[in-house]
Amino acid sequence: MSNATWWTQDEAGVHIVPTGSTLSVARALPPTGLIYSARMRGQEMHDSDGVFTQFYETLRLPDYFGWNWNALRDCLTDLRWHSAKHFLVTIDDAHATLSGNPEEREILFHILNGTANFWAGKPELPGQEKVTFQAVLLCPPETQGEMLREVRAQ
Repeated sequence: MSNATWWTQDEAGVHIVPTGSTLSVARALPPTGLIYSARMRGQEMHDSDGVFTQFYETLRLPDYFGWNWNALRDCLTDLRWHSAKHFLVTIDDAHATLSGNPEEREILFHILNGTANFWAGKPELPGQEKVTFQAVLLCPPETQGEMLREVRAQ
């Protein structure tokens, strides 16, 4: 891993990190500003309801969240209900997430990639701190290559 920060436009996206690896604080944290970190349990995300529950509870999605993929995408590309300007979504045991449903897993990875790219592509406006979004998928080293291929396919 390089020492570059994930919080630049060039590093936007979903990052696959093997469990047990060392991650520098400089890389994991934004250079400045309030950060909201949501840590999810991939073992509890075996179906879409589990995914939606983890996002709803850890990101504190608004009550109007519609419990479907479009609603998840809409909420992640809005984030107005949070005062934070930097968001870090971490999924532990990411290899277990939707492992029995490749179609929905593809949708989730597509949403995470799209969200990171959406926020990275928004212009920085005068007087407003830029919103950033990063997703980290933690997985056993032996599944890292497969997960990387799945995420990059999006």
